[in-house]
Amino acid sequence: MAKKSNLIKLGDAISQIFKQEKLDVKISQFTVKNSWKDIVGDMVANHTSAIYFNDKTIFVTLSSAALKQELSFQKETIINSINQFCGYKLVEFIVIK
Repeated sequence: MAKKSNLIKLGDAISQIFKQEKLDVKISQFTVKNSWKDIVGDMVANHTSAIYFNDKTIFVTLSSAALKQELSFQKETIINSINQFCGYKLVEFIVIK
């Protein structure tokens, strides 16, 4: 039992370090970038030229003006998809450029 207790404490310590250093957020941002196609689908992913984060805002640069217009009406859906993918509220705002 002592070993299990120590493992739990170690796990808690690692989680605390992740939170203090905001590594959990950075890892989630990295994962969203790498899984963008799974989150938004092939068409959007194929026209995405850049993704970056600033705090709780995601900036997405698209190469298609028509797609920019279409996605501007689906911002809440995209935000919800990202947050559902992460399992917590990583993103509050999206800027489509």
